[in-house]
Amino acid sequence: MSKRQVKRSYEFTPLQQTDAKSGAGVSKHSVQINWWRLIIKVSPYILLLAIAVGVVFFSSIFRIDKVDVQGPNTELSQSLSSEVSKYLNSSLAGKNWLFLDASSLKGRLQKTFTGQEAIVVEKQFPNKLIVKTDEQKAAIIWKTGSKKYIVSINGRVMSEFLGENSSDLSTLTDGSSLPVDVGNKILSRDFVSFAIKVGDYIKAKSLGPEQIYITETTKELLVKTNAGYEIKFNTEETPDSQLRSLQATLDLLASQKKQATQYIDLRVPGRAFYK
Repeated sequence: MSKRQVKRSYEFTPLQQTDAKSGAGVSKHSVQINWWRLIIKVSPYILLLAIAVGVVFFSSIFRIDKVDVQGPNTELSQSLSSEVSKYLNSSLAGKNWLFLDASSLKGRLQKTFTGQEAIVVEKQFPNKLIVKTDEQKAAIIWKTGSKKYIVSINGRVMSEFLGENSSDLSTLTDGSSLPVDVGNKILSRDFVSFAIKVGDYIKAKSLGPEQIYITETTKELLVKTNAGYEIKFNTEETPDSQLRSLQATLDLLASQKKQATQYIDLRVPGRAFYK
């Protein structure tokens, strides 16, 4: 009995087609976003955000429109008010009550008005700023005639000085002996600051002083040292540069084993003369 021969044929299907067939039952659809519906849905939130930004940054609700400055006298109050206005105009936050940094403003005022015992800056909701300061610190003792007075850093006569001759404050003598009244402003703030620096330097260098005084004008400040000679300052120039010139002159004289006998004159900017 003969064997039946069976022909078999093989058909090879490419791998890509196999994968396609295996996934033939899965349909894929691209997702389409309805932008109009999305915009309509979130638009109320965008509107609320825009309103909030407008209220915070552009409306007058939080714009500082009243600055209440409370000082011991009208002049100081006006000076404080002017400095506060400069700060508000220069600040990135402008006059916005919400973003005003009260501690930063206080630091600037304390640096500018160093003679104050205390400066308080308060923010009062929603658009008010309060700046308060108490009585000024004593800065120097002013002697005129037979009387002495305590003068503030702003040059105002605070009270008559009735204490002992010894004091931590420098004493300045008015050679013209003009009378003064308590409460009056008799010196500029710059002059008082100048006198304090000179007095502190003279004490630190043990030069005396026997006397710090003016003659007819506050444009010049004279110091009579315990060595007998005078030091002449120009108060219209900065004290620091003149004190550096004074120190250089003293060092030069010391290196030469010399000493001024009559004066050291520092009134010409950048130069010093001695005799």
